[in-house]
Amino acid sequence: MPSTTRYSPEPSDLLPPIVTICGSTRFWRHIAEAALQETVAGRMVLAPAVDMRQHHELWDDPAAAEQLKARLDALHLAKISTADEVLVVTDDRLYLGESTRREILFAEALEIPVSYWVAGRGRLGTSHLQQPSAARERARQQWRGAFARLTEASPTGPSREDLLTLAAADLAVAEHGTAASLVDVRRAARQHLGIDIPHDRAQAALTVRTQDSPGANIQFLLGPASR
Repeated sequence: MPSTTRYSPEPSDLLPPIVTICGSTRFWRHIAEAALQETVAGRMVLAPAVDMRQHHELWDDPAAAEQLKARLDALHLAKISTADEVLVVTDDRLYLGESTRREILFAEALEIPVSYWVAGRGRLGTSHLQQPSAARERARQQWRGAFARLTEASPTGPSREDLLTLAAADLAVAEHGTAASLVDVRRAARQHLGIDIPHDRAQAALTVRTQDSPGANIQFLLGPASR
């Protein structure tokens, strides 16, 4: 006999926190298990969806495979940028591949909490989703203030090019840390975002992303070069 129980969604089900899973595809089975457990716990899960270790006609050609790998890496950074928490899947030896290390740095640059899931043991510790990050909230307030000033100074607010410039700086800092240079920012813009950034705007974006007070130098967002 079919169940007559009706599901009434909770507000937390309609606006769930987002967890992005990172980790080497060598842990594919464990990534799937982590995604299952996090979903059952009521979280929206973003995870790797392509295992290039497995044969597929889409990446049979080495050149196509290299291009796809770069695209997937950039796509996963986008998944991380939308997350409330990053969950890194690893093993007892805490193996972290090059891509995973870069993703952790990217999350830290955005002040997104990072937690770990160890194969065979599960999530380590308590989810950061239950322990709001003071640093992340402070950064959110700083950027809210920065964009409020932008709106006051220019009703149209920052342009798409402005935001892409800041995104390029994020990518450069994620890969190179605070040692990121203007060359790194402009290269990230070309390789990952398909845009060329003028020297002065790259410098301004890099300054914003490496200073203790994000948003302290936002005048470049109002310049004519962005319109």
